[in-house]
Amino acid sequence: MSLPLLPDRTCGGCVECCRVIPLDLPELAKPTGQLCGYCVDGAGCSVHEIRPQTCRVWFCLWRVVELSDDWRPDRSGVIVRPDGVERGEITLYVVRRSDFLADMDFFATIAGWIAEGVEVALSVPGPVGTYPARAVVTDWLRPAVEEGDPQDFLARVLASLDRLAEHDFQPDGVTARYAVV
Repeated sequence: MSLPLLPDRTCGGCVECCRVIPLDLPELAKPTGQLCGYCVDGAGCSVHEIRPQTCRVWFCLWRVVELSDDWRPDRSGVIVRPDGVERGEITLYVVRRSDFLADMDFFATIAGWIAEGVEVALSVPGPVGTYPARAVVTDWLRPAVEEGDPQDFLARVLASLDRLAEHDFQPDGVTARYAVV
């Protein structure tokens, strides 16, 4: 799926997708959670001009939706994944916990999505080489959203992340292979 990007919004030094997205292509394979061998941490892709098509069309929703700069994944610790958007679902992939989870912008944005009928899922990474854990948490978060209670909302988000971290993470079966030329 390719979504229209916001003008003048670039990844900059953010390389979170180059770390968390698993790839198993003929020219490039890397396990989930392993930084791509072509990625320069904090700078981006060293083979950007000839990168595989998958890398050319996958963007987090921070590049697509009007979200503040605080939502940029390397700043927030949250990747807003595009998969599921066509079904009215947004996945917040929490790659690391940060103060952003307690930010009013985080609460207000998710509250707005829930009020609009968007299903919200949380996801967390497992060990390198395993698929992440994911769960739809809309109904769990709804009471805090309806009460306008950011503290209860944060407590529910953190409880969900704790529960997801206990998941029996499954191996992705990908062996690193780098052959982009």
